[in-house]
Amino acid sequence: MPEYSYIGLDDTGKKVTGTLSFPNEGALEAKLKSTGIWLISAQRSRRSQVANYVTRGHRYKTSRRDLITFFIQISLLLNAGIPIVQALERLEDDFADEPLGPVINGLKEQISNGTPLHEAMDAFPRIFSPQMTSLIKAGEASGTLPNVLDNLRHYLEWLETLQGDIRQALTYPLVVMLAVTGLVFVLMVYVVPQFAQLFKSMNMEVPTLTRIVMGTSGFVSATWFVWLGLLVGGPIAYRFACKVEAVALVIDEYKLRLPLFGELIQMFALSRFSHNLAMMYKAGIPLTRALEICRNIVGNQAISRALGRVLRGVTEGNPMSKVMAGEKVFSKALITMLASGEASGKLDVALESISDYYNSIIPRKIKVFFSLFEPAVMFILIGVVGAVALALILPILQLWEAAGG
Repeated sequence: MPEYSYIGLDDTGKKVTGTLSFPNEGALEAKLKSTGIWLISAQRSRRSQVANYVTRGHRYKTSRRDLITFFIQISLLLNAGIPIVQALERLEDDFADEPLGPVINGLKEQISNGTPLHEAMDAFPRIFSPQMTSLIKAGEASGTLPNVLDNLRHYLEWLETLQGDIRQALTYPLVVMLAVTGLVFVLMVYVVPQFAQLFKSMNMEVPTLTRIVMGTSGFVSATWFVWLGLLVGGPIAYRFACKVEAVALVIDEYKLRLPLFGELIQMFALSRFSHNLAMMYKAGIPLTRALEICRNIVGNQAISRALGRVLRGVTEGNPMSKVMAGEKVFSKALITMLASGEASGKLDVALESISDYYNSIIPRKIKVFFSLFEPAVMFILIGVVGAVALALILPILQLWEAAGG
């Protein structure tokens, strides 16, 4: 049974605090009221949420595709009028052999004991994010839980499709880049040194391009272990560096300034922001709470910091569009649509319009970007390989000319 830390007032107006175990917050409030204490706030202990589920799914991670399937099925079952415990029992059988199976079992057990769905999901933070649990809490309070679950499914599908498009567009250029980089490395370490030794033994005066390639080859051959270490350890070091907030902020600010890439990164972060803010605001979550959640899921520290300043401005009573106008990371289109929604009193409609705007513009931007990126990569790699090949051929041509003379 979950444990709650509560704050209340007794009949004399004196503040009372304590910790009690009850199936849910409503039962706690009823118990305190019967003893003459009015509940002000209650917070569920994280330890009590997780303790019984650490060995039964809390450590599991699941794929986004499994989560989409889960949301599809549970929203359909709830729309059909099936109680949530029975719906979870049916899903438990469907996901019995999947990582999500123990999680569904844990949800069913907690809900059977009177715990709301959003509180039950809190015990599995690696699977159900604060964004999801906040939306589900709002859906439970408003009686629109099936709709909220369906909206979450649509959002996850949009995210899956968008990231799939990016992965697909990147696959071919990256494979070619890796293959050609490997070829150039082999040329520099094994092939060019042999030609360099040959030219040196013949006391040849080689062209400038050949001298440059030979010098580069000597440097790469002498420091090959450094490059290999960077290739293997670089991504690992990058991941650890990004866990340091100050370093992550500098990296993310630099990313936004990159040519072409920066605009795409900014748009992707703002699209996640607009999608999530639209869902949460429409579900009835207060704007300040929605902004607080959104700043943690945009995937860019620079934009997250800017959203923190926007949150402070909105809390102080300023219009969100006005505060955003003072931040460079927000696009003019986003600010204009927000200002229009605030002026007309239809912020929810404006947020959905922003979400639809990014739905339409991002796929086109991805296609345009990668239609330029792919040939650019090919030309650069062909130029590098061609330069190395030409550097080796020129001295040979000199020998042929000398022999012919």
